[in-house]
Amino acid sequence: MKIRFEKVTGAYLDTIFSWLREPHSMEFWDNTQAHKDDIVNFAQGRTIPSSYAGGWYVYWIAFLEGEPFAMLMTIQETHKENIGQEKLKRLSKTGHTYGLDYMIGNPKFFGKGYGSQTLSDFIDYFREFFDTRADTFIIDPASDNPKAKHVYMKAGFKHVCDFMMEGDVSGAGKVHHLLLRKFEPTVSIIQATMDDYPCIQNMARFYVYDLSRECGSISSDWAIPEDGLYESFDFKNYFIDPSRKAFLVKVYDEIAGFVLLNQVTENSTTNWNMGEFFIVAKFQGGGIATRIAQEIWNMHPGTWEVSVIPNNESALKFWEKAISEFTCGAFNKQIKEVTYDEHCPRRIIFEFDTQNSTNQNIVPHFVVRTSQLTDTLAMVSLSKAKRMLYEKAQPQFWRYAGEEGDKAQEKWFKELLEEKNYVMFTAESDTQEILGFIICKLMPDPEVYNPGGLTLMIDDFYVQSENLWQSIGARLIEETKAAVKAKGATQIVVVCGAHDHPKRKFLSDQNLQVASKAKGATQIVVVCGAHDHPKRKFLSDQNLQVASEWFVGGIV
Repeated sequence: MKIRFEKVTGAYLDTIFSWLREPHSMEFWDNTQAHKDDIVNFAQGRTIPSSYAGGWYVYWIAFLEGEPFAMLMTIQETHKENIGQEKLKRLSKTGHTYGLDYMIGNPKFFGKGYGSQTLSDFIDYFREFFDTRADTFIIDPASDNPKAKHVYMKAGFKHVCDFMMEGDVSGAGKVHHLLLRKFEPTVSIIQATMDDYPCIQNMARFYVYDLSRECGSISSDWAIPEDGLYESFDFKNYFIDPSRKAFLVKVYDEIAGFVLLNQVTENSTTNWNMGEFFIVAKFQGGGIATRIAQEIWNMHPGTWEVSVIPNNESALKFWEKAISEFTCGAFNKQIKEVTYDEHCPRRIIFEFDTQNSTNQNIVPHFVVRTSQLTDTLAMVSLSKAKRMLYEKAQPQFWRYAGEEGDKAQEKWFKELLEEKNYVMFTAESDTQEILGFIICKLMPDPEVYNPGGLTLMIDDFYVQSENLWQSIGARLIEETKAAVKAKGATQIVVVCGAHDHPKRKFLSDQNLQVASKAKGATQIVVVCGAHDHPKRKFLSDQNLQVASEWFVGGIV
């Protein structure tokens, strides 16, 4: 099914206004005369000023097999407009944020699954042909329009908060959901030459200013000079000394920072030291720094040191998280007195081997297929490895049952392969190694709930290592959803250990939200809604700890 998009012209005005008269449009769409006038104004080339949102809306029409069936509208969101604090906080660092609104106008196209696909296809079209830098999309359905929220989340949007719509706009005075869909901006790491030395040296003033926030009290090096211009030590040796390297960082074509590498390390066997690392304030806090650091490590395989001044708490937190993610926790951290800085010799030093990390992060070729009896031993082994890790976090709830438990689980897995209400998939490498598996049960909900179909319950869902969630884990859940959709499943529920942060992050990236938390101690297990704070506090006061979380979402 190929959906086509084009901008609204006068040829489609009668069709659009007929859609706006439909009851489903009248209920949630802005039918004010000002809005209708703005659509006409746009279709006629905006030859006159508009009183509706400053005339900044762009209107689009969607076609399926040549027939128009939907209208979309986009507007570039900036801090200059009165868009509210919740939206302001989530504007893209690059300045390419767009607000969306959307309706299927032709009732003939209802209930056929076109809603989420149209929105997803439009975003792809918009980013390819209209603004290649568009990396953040915002949509804000009213809270009393749950169908819209469901469609948007199926199209890849995440619900980030609720807010009260303000101002002289449609929906003012009502609670709305704020949903976001984000894309990674294009980031470049460019080896710098002597021509780039002045630029990096100028940026170093702001680097020193950033350091002064937390380190200003420990050295006069971070005191502001009399002329009001911060000074940095000279970085020219990074452009002269062949053992050093300098890189410029760009987001799209905008300078965003620098990276300076040297081989001045405390350990003689270490290959590289992160000499200086700076991302300008505009691009801080959006994950760009982590992407740059990890790409630098991929570019320079070997043993590394990253040295951090203990007072620099924000840097310490950043480096520990970035290194831990990259190495899957395989790093050393210790306090040392360094010889290369007489002003701040006491350092926290991270040591790690990127060669091993690079190998760990390579995803082998694999296929996802229906599970077989011959898989069960490997499935039990993967399950046992994860359970042993869980036991360290929750010794009582996840206590290992020994070999008898393994035998019981193998027998159980084999029995499930014969059960018609269970769906089981295995990920297998080219060398026939089992890299992950998923076991799901199709089940009706209790009569007091009505999600609109069957629920897919996923309990046993494992991958061989944490770095495989985004590849193998994603394929396993994708295959599972496709298999059960035809069987009438509309809701997915995944059980996850509360401490299992890599799996929790993966499930969140799949647009699944925490719905319930199971709390367990000795032989008591209590299920509690994640939002039910009074009950959660009570259970905590009863010495019950969070053991598992249930992530819930729709099936695309």
